[in-house]
Amino acid sequence: MANFKSAVLTTGSYTKVALLEVSLIAAVDVSNEDRLSFNFYNAGGTADVVKVYGKLGTTAGTLGLASDMWTQIGDDITVAATSSSLKSIATTGFSLVGVTVTPGAASNTISHAMLRQA
Repeated sequence: MANFKSAVLTTGSYTKVALLEVSLIAAVDVSNEDRLSFNFYNAGGTADVVKVYGKLGTTAGTLGLASDMWTQIGDDITVAATSSSLKSIATTGFSLVGVTVTPGAASNTISHAMLRQA
């Protein structure tokens, strides 16, 4: 098991109101982190699509926008109805990381936890 100097856990949720891609976790400075782990829980009746983005620059701009130099890390994460998903990434080289969600249906909630390890 890795010997990390620090670990910070943050949690939150988003109540979906439309079917558009929106920020689930706003840009986070990870320049001093070694690893990130995400856990998503979709309380709704249809699948949601989650995307994790990273960038080298230090200004956030619009999360997920290629012209602001955001690049998707890995594949889309499909979180099936009433289920959860876990993703872990190394953050070497990233300055900022953020997460978006495209809801499969409005009016339900997606919850998240993010563990930052340095």
